[in-house]
Amino acid sequence: MADSFTPDDLARIQRETFIERCEYHAEIESTNTRALELCRTGEADEMLLVLADRQTAGRGRQSNQWWAGDGALTFSLILATDSANLPAERWPQASLTTGLAVCEAVSNLLPTAEVALKWPNDVYLRRRKVCGVLIEIPPEKPGVLVVGIGINVNNALAAAPAELQHTATSLTDCTGLDHDRSDVLILIVQQLQLELERLARGDASLAERWRRLCHLRGKQVELLAGERRYAGRCGGIGPDGGLILETDAGPTSFFGGVITSVRATGNSDDASSRES
Repeated sequence: MADSFTPDDLARIQRETFIERCEYHAEIESTNTRALELCRTGEADEMLLVLADRQTAGRGRQSNQWWAGDGALTFSLILATDSANLPAERWPQASLTTGLAVCEAVSNLLPTAEVALKWPNDVYLRRRKVCGVLIEIPPEKPGVLVVGIGINVNNALAAAPAELQHTATSLTDCTGLDHDRSDVLILIVQQLQLELERLARGDASLAERWRRLCHLRGKQVELLAGERRYAGRCGGIGPDGGLILETDAGPTSFFGGVITSVRATGNSDDASSRES
C-alpha cells in the first residue's frame, strides 16, 4: 500500500498553496462526487481540497471511469470563481488551463521528458496518458468550479487493466522512483494558481502554450459531436480553446465532443490508436 497522507502533509499543503482547507479520505467513491455533495449541502468552503488515497468509482468525461491504482494522486478543488476573478466567459478554458498546470508540474519533475496536452482534458507523458482532468459546475453553486485531477504517480501500470497497459503511464514507470505525492500535489496546485491568474487576465501566452503542447496537432482525428462524426487533420488548439480540425468543409473549431480515433500522418512514428 502507498503511504497515506498525514496531518503534517495536509498542514503543509495549506501552508504552501492557496488551499484553505483539506478534507482527506483513505478511500472514497470519487473526490469530485464528494466535492459536489459538499456544494449541494452548503458545506463547501472556498478553496477546499478533497483528497483521497484511493477512489473506488473515479469519473472522467462522458461518464467514463478513471482507473487509479494504489499510489495514484486523486483530488478535487472547489474553486470560487469570484475569488479567483475568473469571469464566466473564460470558464470553458479552465480544463485546458488546468492541464497546462499539470504539464508544467510534470516537466519540473521530469525536465527532459516529452509532456503534451490532449484536448480537452488529458495530459500525456512520453506519448501515454498520465493525467485526466474533470471540471464540473454544481447546480447549487453556479459560481463554483469543481476541478478534479487524477494523476498516475506511484501506481505502476503493470497492475492496471490490460487495456490500459499500452496507453497509460505513471511517474514511477518513467523514472523508476517513488515520488512524494504531497510534493506532486503542491507543485500542481501552485502552478494551477499561476495559470488561473493568467486565464483571469486573458494572458495570450496560455493560448500559445496549449497550441505548442497539443498532443493531437498534425494527426488525423475523428471526433463525435452530438450525433455527428467529423474527421480531419488536427490544426491544433485555437486561442479560444477550441480544437481545430481541417475538414472537407474547411478549418472548423470544436468546443465539445469525444475523440474516437487518432491516427498518425506523414512520417510520425506514433502508432494508430483509438482514444476517448
